[in-house]
Amino acid sequence: MNEASEPAAVETTVKTTGVGRGVLFLALGNVYFIFAGMAIQFGLPAVLSRAVFGAYTLVNSIASLFNNVLVTGTMQAVSRFSAQEPEKARAVQQAGLRMHLRLGLGIAIAFIAAAPIVAWGLHDADKTGPLMLAGVIIAGYSFYAVFVGTANGLHMFGKQAGLTVVFATVRAALLIGMGIVGFGVLGVVGGWVAAVVFILLLTVWWVGMPGKIAASDRLPVAPMIKYFAGVAVYLVLFNALMFVDTVLLKRLMSEAFATNAPVLSAAMERTLPWASHVAGYHADVSALADVQVAYYAAVQNLARLSYQMILAATFVAFPLVSRSTFTDDKDTTRRYVEITARYSLVFGAAIAVVMAANPGDVLGLVYAQDFVDQGGAALPLLALGNVAFSLIAIAGTILNGAGQTRAATVMAAVTLIAAIIGNYIAIPLAATSGHVLTVAAGVTGGVMVLGAIACAVVLRRRFGAFVPLLSVVRVVLAVGVAIAVGHFLPLHGKLMTLVEAVVIFVVYLGVLIVTRELGPKDLAAIRAIRKKRQ
Repeated sequence: MNEASEPAAVETTVKTTGVGRGVLFLALGNVYFIFAGMAIQFGLPAVLSRAVFGAYTLVNSIASLFNNVLVTGTMQAVSRFSAQEPEKARAVQQAGLRMHLRLGLGIAIAFIAAAPIVAWGLHDADKTGPLMLAGVIIAGYSFYAVFVGTANGLHMFGKQAGLTVVFATVRAALLIGMGIVGFGVLGVVGGWVAAVVFILLLTVWWVGMPGKIAASDRLPVAPMIKYFAGVAVYLVLFNALMFVDTVLLKRLMSEAFATNAPVLSAAMERTLPWASHVAGYHADVSALADVQVAYYAAVQNLARLSYQMILAATFVAFPLVSRSTFTDDKDTTRRYVEITARYSLVFGAAIAVVMAANPGDVLGLVYAQDFVDQGGAALPLLALGNVAFSLIAIAGTILNGAGQTRAATVMAAVTLIAAIIGNYIAIPLAATSGHVLTVAAGVTGGVMVLGAIACAVVLRRRFGAFVPLLSVVRVVLAVGVAIAVGHFLPLHGKLMTLVEAVVIFVVYLGVLIVTRELGPKDLAAIRAIRKKRQ
């Protein structure tokens, strides 16, 4: 992030930091953030009961819907205005802070006030307190995002990555630490609040306040709020797609347990063998629904790795597309769109195929056997679905960066509606089968694939580019071959599972190289974009 006292250094950095270096900085920071986040998701089940872990996952999902909207929307708004006129970055930053004195704080207060209603909708009044506490996180994230967005708009990717690393470390330590202490859901959420307060103070010190802006240079807040509002509608829909299956699983399974005695009895029979000795376990309807959420969370945590690994591409693509469309450089925009989408597919699938080829053993690397028994069959469906979700994220970022928010919003809305309808029908039907997690994963993954196809159609019409059809065919072929190899490899156990993962990954890349999907042309394309930006 930029230093307020060194404008010359900022200008030099903006000129010399190219796409390749930006991707490297953010990719490394994002990789660390992912591993720190996974440490939380792997560590908490070891120190919390399944029900408490599921309860935390639910609160985290609901709060993250708003956090992600505020963070991403603010970063894109600040980044867009800063990227178009870098010399006004500090004025943009000041406008962003003024915006969230109204908007961010208002949303946080409304979230806290609505907590009892949300808990009622989940059939679980015990979630009221943790949800209210999570409202503080929402307020902190809104202001933190302004500083990060300023740096992103100026292509200060290195310091942005540094803050990501610090925040990830502190958050993991506090959440797991509070879980060990044994304060339950409130304690874990409280650790999250403390981490947000810490990173906000650090960011203010490191990035610096905007300083005194002359009256003639002050920017009005209204254009930024207008842009944020347009983007926020899309982001609410997009992030809801990430969490809707979790929320519906909690609500619908609570209803199934409350109204169907055989389903309740079967769930208790499956959970009591491990739960009877776990502190904090209560064999009631609410807790059993939380247990289902906990099992599904384990599947989601691994399945989302492909999306998380390419998230850095969205941070880099947004200011680049914003700038190229602002200058009406159609050829450069088309190149950005195709390269970003294609690499997201190639490398997202590389991660997903490892889990799809050997789901049970991969899940068993980091979770106990009951997680494997309950969620193993769901992992391939959700892992491959999240590759499609990655493409939806890239498409939305590109459209928003180009100022075509309406198209992004419509795509997200249609996909979300399909996910809600599909899960609302499928989860109750599967409640008596014992395969409800697999069904929820299948519905969600299938909807994501349909959404990605719709995105491809829209981007080709708007920019004349997306993932080339031949690339899709080659990636699908590579995935199929790698899964087949993994299916027949007789390797088991934690060490052998890691060996098998490497073999599957190598087979996948080998097929792409043999089919000439990957090769020297890719290095040439990256150099071309880097040269264009410099």
